[in-house]
Amino acid sequence: MMTSKSDEYKTGVKIITGLYILKILQNEPAHGNKIATEIKERTQDLLTPNPNALYPLLRRLEEDGYITGEWDNPGTRSKRIYTITDAGSSLISVLEDKVKENFAQRERKIAILREDLQLY
Repeated sequence: MMTSKSDEYKTGVKIITGLYILKILQNEPAHGNKIATEIKERTQDLLTPNPNALYPLLRRLEEDGYITGEWDNPGTRSKRIYTITDAGSSLISVLEDKVKENFAQRERKIAILREDLQLY
């Protein structure tokens, strides 16, 4: 089955968002809203993680063992605090390579368009 350009874009955004999550958690544990706010601020609003996409990604990273999550107050379950694992730290370089290749592909396409349209 072929993937659409929209699917490729969504996958790229997930990889970039996952990389941001892991890099943020390298600095300190954080809850989902703090992670979303930091991504938004660091990308100057280019990425504004939607909770409907962010929390499933956090759950997936947790299920796969890249992060752990604990409730700040297990009784109320108000905020889940996430911490990066050793596996998550190792995943960062893998995701960085994927993002670099994705950017390089996009930059090659832009260069073709820029040259053809003579927009230097």
